[in-house]
Amino acid sequence: MDSSPTSILLCPPVDIKKDTNTGGVVFDSSLLRKQTKIPREFIWPLSERPSTPKELNAPVVDLQGFFQGDEASTLRAAELIRTTCMTHGFFQVTNHRVDASLAQDAFDCMDEFFRLPLSFKLRAKRKPGSIWGYAGAHSDRFSSKLPWKETLSFGYHEAGPEHMVVDYFTSILGKDFERMG
Repeated sequence: MDSSPTSILLCPPVDIKKDTNTGGVVFDSSLLRKQTKIPREFIWPLSERPSTPKELNAPVVDLQGFFQGDEASTLRAAELIRTTCMTHGFFQVTNHRVDASLAQDAFDCMDEFFRLPLSFKLRAKRKPGSIWGYAGAHSDRFSSKLPWKETLSFGYHEAGPEHMVVDYFTSILGKDFERMG
């Protein structure tokens, strides 16, 4: 009898499928919410992991002066945004005057979308060459391991139709998703 230790896989393998249209990988992220450990498909070798600072200090852009018509404050905010977009790629905005209930509604819509079954989210799947749509894992960009994320991108142009975002959600997901737009 063999007395060597055995390995026990505590989490089931992630159900990863090959996308026949793009050659990329599709997986059901709802399975990831139930995992107690990170599945091996998502653990990147140390040599491929990006180096990150212990704490990321996102620049803060305060728009109060802009809304008060203060030209110097507006110029400082614009310069901070320009510099930040060239270095960090993102920033935090304060005193933006976006109603807190509107921001919460946007978060609720996001949560609602990402809790949908994979088959439903794939109705909004990003088309090759497009920057709009749903993408899970972005596995087509990576060869060895999967990033643990999903995205939903859609466009907005001020000069576009008044209900551009509503039209996007209802045309892709149906009338029940009009609220998301």
